[in-house]
Amino acid sequence: MRFGVLGPLTVHDDLGAAVPVTSAKQRLLLAVLLARRNTRVSADALTEALWDGRPPPSARANLQSYVHRLRRLLGDDRIVHDRSGYQLEVRPGEADDEEFERLAGAGRDALADGDLDRAADLLRRAPALWRGRPAYAELPGSSAEAARLDELRLAVVEWRVDADLGRGEHDLLVAELTALTAAHPLRQRLYRQLMLALHRSGRTADALEVYHRARAVLVEELGLEPGPELRELEQAILTDDPALAAPRPAGPAGPARPAHPRRPAELPPADPAFTGRRDEVRRVAGWLTAGAVVTISGPGGVGKSALALRAAHAAAAGFPDGRLYVNLHGATPGVRPLSPHDVLVRLLGSLGVEERDVPADVSAAAALFRSTTAGRRLLMVLDDADSAAQVRPLLPEPGSGPALLVTGRRVLSTIAGARRLALDTLTPDEAAELLAAVAGPGRVAAEPAVAAEVVALCGLLPLAVRVAGARLLARPDWTLSSLRDRLDDAQHRLDELEHDDLAVRASCDVAFTVLDETPAAVFTSLGLAGFADFTVHTAAALSGRTLAATRRALDQLAETQLLIAAPGDRFTLHDLVRLYARERAERTLTPAARDDALRRALHHYLATARQASRMSVAWSDQHAAIGPETTQTGRTQPGADLPDGPAISAWVRAESDNITAAAIHAAALDGDGPAILAGLAAAMAHPLRSQDRWADLVAIGRLALAALGDTGQARWRSKLHQSLSDGYFMLNRLPEAHEHGLEAVRAAHEGGDHHGEADARSALGFVLHHRGRTDEAFEHYRRALELQREIADARGEALTLTRLGVGHHLAGRLDDAVACQERALRLDDSPHLTGIALFRLGDAHLDAGRPERALGCLEQAIEAFQACGSSVDEALARWLRGDILRLLGRDGDARHSWLRSADLLREMRSLTSDEAGDLLGAPVPRMPDVLRRGRDTRHPA
Repeated sequence: MRFGVLGPLTVHDDLGAAVPVTSAKQRLLLAVLLARRNTRVSADALTEALWDGRPPPSARANLQSYVHRLRRLLGDDRIVHDRSGYQLEVRPGEADDEEFERLAGAGRDALADGDLDRAADLLRRAPALWRGRPAYAELPGSSAEAARLDELRLAVVEWRVDADLGRGEHDLLVAELTALTAAHPLRQRLYRQLMLALHRSGRTADALEVYHRARAVLVEELGLEPGPELRELEQAILTDDPALAAPRPAGPAGPARPAHPRRPAELPPADPAFTGRRDEVRRVAGWLTAGAVVTISGPGGVGKSALALRAAHAAAAGFPDGRLYVNLHGATPGVRPLSPHDVLVRLLGSLGVEERDVPADVSAAAALFRSTTAGRRLLMVLDDADSAAQVRPLLPEPGSGPALLVTGRRVLSTIAGARRLALDTLTPDEAAELLAAVAGPGRVAAEPAVAAEVVALCGLLPLAVRVAGARLLARPDWTLSSLRDRLDDAQHRLDELEHDDLAVRASCDVAFTVLDETPAAVFTSLGLAGFADFTVHTAAALSGRTLAATRRALDQLAETQLLIAAPGDRFTLHDLVRLYARERAERTLTPAARDDALRRALHHYLATARQASRMSVAWSDQHAAIGPETTQTGRTQPGADLPDGPAISAWVRAESDNITAAAIHAAALDGDGPAILAGLAAAMAHPLRSQDRWADLVAIGRLALAALGDTGQARWRSKLHQSLSDGYFMLNRLPEAHEHGLEAVRAAHEGGDHHGEADARSALGFVLHHRGRTDEAFEHYRRALELQREIADARGEALTLTRLGVGHHLAGRLDDAVACQERALRLDDSPHLTGIALFRLGDAHLDAGRPERALGCLEQAIEAFQACGSSVDEALARWLRGDILRLLGRDGDARHSWLRSADLLREMRSLTSDEAGDLLGAPVPRMPDVLRRGRDTRHPA
């Protein structure tokens, strides 16, 4: 992890990706901890800093919340807490101010030893690490640490000027020192350096004028005469003391160089339309100035070359010996990538070495290149690399002076010691700014909302945005709305994103045409389903390949940047690349092959959904029996492996969008599509419910009912209506819940399905109870229990008893409520039913004035919900547990329980971070509305 404090606060992970610390309070907290890193900072000191000496009553609670969020961003082991306070653990080399001080100290030592060239290099690299002034920009201006670093920064500049004066570069320093004395009019050392530079440049009168100006400022501002060193320098200049003469240039070590070595200036001009990427440009320019090897990777069209040139130009002043540029043509359509030897000949030629003097052997040519560049401040940009093998012979000797910047689609992970930047798409604001830069700001300003839609349809990809802007520029009769309407047609969007020599499709072609057969087939199959992201299992099902072969193919696709590897062993396709894959699938696969691939994917989801349902809910066998038997998906076994509750939770959260998309595909699939959809809807009822995905549950259920029509089996229709009733109930749409509940009972009764009818009556009773129709509710509970006892359905009876217990609880009959829940627990010990019964039992004990017993029930319920992966129920139980703990006077434990509940809701996307922060910032947090939704008082559905 890297921490940046030399300017605005930044944090990057080990791969160079930015860690977003967006809250102002969190940024201030992190800055305070960084300023006192690896030492304890008391909570009082932190609240003093966060609220500028005026902390609110909730300051301690808010501080705990801010620390918790920082831990989630940085890692739990980063912030240590005990009674004495908080401590941020920062490892050696992770903070940029540490690197700055290291370079500064080494430069000062080199200056003291008389090694002026090394001193100048080190002292120039040190301040290049800064990203503006001041340090610790988030801290108050009086921060002692920020002031110390700012003072050291200026001292480093003065030391470097001394080194440059010692090297005879006085004529190059005059302009810089003039600006520095204007910015720091009380620093006598800068005046002394400027006088010496002017005198050595033959401008003695100007040097004496600087002295008089300095004296006037010092007398007026401080009431002091200049110090003895400044006065003595004035006298030495007046007498033309020979000791002030410029030093003679030192001869270079090693082989003599030409009297006038070439200083190539080959960088192409930076793109005037380049926008955004400010942090990235500063970071890359800083790395280059420090003499590093830097690699920029990313998919085609993401703007690697544009960023590289902008950063190279930003750093160019630090490379007086020249700037070299070569396009390696690693991804240029129709052009073979340059060989390392060809590149070495070109680079050496730019440095004055004749081609006939370059050895034919690559290793020998590389050695000559390293010798030629050693000790020279050269900047080399190698654009569009094909592989690390193409670049490795072109690496300069580490620390020898040159800096190297390489761009390419692949991550050059085997280039040891390189600084790496993985480039992603633009932010929406940056993309709109780029569109305005290309098409003209007036067009974008006239339709800002439409401009946002245009860049979104371009997938925020710089190449696509540039093409869109170029088309607008070529067609002044078009409005942005005209272009937006053209791009809105996904079938022809890639056709629209083509203009002159720019085309998104051509960029994808470059990567696709070099693929082997299996990766190409896997990629093509991914265009069929339109999934935003996917696992190896899903890709294997679509392609009909084995898991091992598919994993190898996906790894290759990620290396070529056609796929993006995501956390959790998942992969994703950029929107435009997904359209490209769909084009290839439609062009190269027969309709039957496309249907077979989708059918395999649907069976994969159906099998996994059934496994999730069976593992999480013991009474789900009836739901899992809906629809066709799952078949083997190609050469892989059906379904992903879900070993426990957390795995089920993670799968539902990651796959809920894909399951909705799969349901749409199933509805349109001829033959067994509706049956697969019915099975998917029934099997996903509880998994979706467990992660608070009620809207998805309703959408899939409605789709399945429509696809089945009146011809579907009555048992299937009953289960679908029951799922819809549950979903509408939790969305607080009780009339629709009631209507579908009645349909579920009717369909099961007509089909002679006693299990289904009992389940439906039990669920309908719960809805009726919450509609205030108590007598009808109890009648449905009674009939459900009769049926369940007739068919010996103990699990169904247990579930009905938990609902009946809620009815007694709401009616104030707490003893009856407790009896129902205890009997349910004796009938069935499956995790989810156990969790529900224990939760409702604890709730009854609480209202009966037995909080200690209630707490014990809630803690057991939490364990049960964790075991079956029911996160929404766990969140509810944890929140109520917090309420009970507070009632018992255990405020710290209560807040921890509320915090974990809020974390679960955020993980389910049921609560935003800001909403969680607002809730937890209150002295006594109120139960979130999402946990109250669909539940009269605190009862899980």
